[in-house]
Amino acid sequence: MNYFLSTVNFSPDSRDKLSKVVPWMVKEGYSDIEFSSLHPYEDNFHQLIEYAKEHNVHVLLHNFSPPSKDDLLINLSNPNDIIRKRVNAFIKERIDLTTEFGMDYYSFHAGFRVDYKTAIHQYSNVLSDQEAMDFFIDELRDILDYAEERKVHIGVENHVCIRENKDNLILYGDKNWRRLFEEISSTYLHLHLDLGHLKVTATEHGFNRDDFLRQFGGKVMAMHIHDNTGVKLDCHAPFNESFWFGEKQMKLLPHVKYGIFETKTYGDPLLIQQMMHYFQELEQS
Repeated sequence: MNYFLSTVNFSPDSRDKLSKVVPWMVKEGYSDIEFSSLHPYEDNFHQLIEYAKEHNVHVLLHNFSPPSKDDLLINLSNPNDIIRKRVNAFIKERIDLTTEFGMDYYSFHAGFRVDYKTAIHQYSNVLSDQEAMDFFIDELRDILDYAEERKVHIGVENHVCIRENKDNLILYGDKNWRRLFEEISSTYLHLHLDLGHLKVTATEHGFNRDDFLRQFGGKVMAMHIHDNTGVKLDCHAPFNESFWFGEKQMKLLPHVKYGIFETKTYGDPLLIQQMMHYFQELEQS
């Protein structure tokens, strides 16, 4: 497995510009980096591509990174047709950027049943689960055609789902994931497994994490690695030997290629080293 560090390790609230965070990480000796969402817009992103090439930095793009100038939210099941098509075009642009970085994988968050706004849980216009999945699958088929031509694999991330947000989301439990992989058989489509999201969602909705991994672990090409209390909040915490994900769970992911530490370590080299060592030992066991 190839280990990457998300930029959240060095910019926990993601307010810093990527043009500041990435050189900081490179200076500390990290050259495999995932660009997190929520960093502010910069109009000179291609300079960062040149910087990465010059310093032999391998870059994975995630979700709305780099962001659009108007902070477009990725939602392929948005009930607004115009916004949904804008999201489709936005994702294709990130696929093109992925090829510029010389990489083969781009991931983004699953869809919503509403025109979602962060931290708002009450909406008047809510699609049915079926309608939202219909929109999502139609758009994703088109995106996969585009991605396959460019040899870029697509990872869709499982949502973190607290109970009060349940009716606004798709693709957090097993039902919609089964439908997605039954209707789209592309070898370029993957579950981008977020371990922290799975822990909260399974706790909140009472399903077994290992059962979820048994069903979909074979579809995982990359995973976000971080921990939390399992209740309500997803705090992107570092982990230690008591981490719920261990040797048994690792064996359920036979095709995982990228392990991305999406942890708020504040750049602590000891924490980062300990987490990487934990997973290196899992792979050898």
